[in-house]
Amino acid sequence: MKYIKFKVISSIISAALLTPITSHASTANKVNNGDFQTADFSSWSRDIDGSGEPGPGGSDFTIDESLAGEYAARIETDYWSTTGDTESTAKDDALFASTLYQALDLTAPSDQPITLSFDWHFSGEQSAFDESFLVALRDGAGDYYAADGCLGFLLNPEAYGSGTYSAPLDATFNSTLGWSLEFQLNTGFDGFGSAVVIDNVTVSSVPIPAAFWLMGSAFVGLIGYQRKNRLGNAQ
Repeated sequence: MKYIKFKVISSIISAALLTPITSHASTANKVNNGDFQTADFSSWSRDIDGSGEPGPGGSDFTIDESLAGEYAARIETDYWSTTGDTESTAKDDALFASTLYQALDLTAPSDQPITLSFDWHFSGEQSAFDESFLVALRDGAGDYYAADGCLGFLLNPEAYGSGTYSAPLDATFNSTLGWSLEFQLNTGFDGFGSAVVIDNVTVSSVPIPAAFWLMGSAFVGLIGYQRKNRLGNAQ
């Protein structure tokens, strides 16, 4: 009888371990058009110097298609018709900053951790650049927040580079409204431009798989059985 009980508990644990996690977890991306495969800025908002959407003709915001059929968002600033000459014709409209953003609903149950990720590439016309690139979650009061729920930035590189940013968001984001995800490129004044390319933006909530709860229950049962078995042997 003891062997049968142990066998049943072991079978439950094995089933939990072998159950595909994807069968229990559905991922919900809270960002629309995060891969820019619409070949435009659908679902995104653009802002120049805090004055709203750009006018026609400027190149502050463009869709990058470096690879055929693969699209990404490109933000640039401080490019001039003659490189390094701020007396020549400006190619961009922004005097201070260009911002690409999207409002987000980050509300989610406490058992659904939220992860934010995106690909980025920051480059320009010279190594000693005068521009700054930052990414942050912005609240309704206009304050910037990092992934840990504290004031700050998700990303603020001090040098040109590229990579994939990915981080879990603090649980405090799950219970508050009014957030937006912002990619901002602040202009310099040296006449040498910088640009950032953004792609594959996701903000996903993933429920904790039921297999984990099943496995936890099985372990509790196994521990209880072993304890009872030891007490029985001692008697």
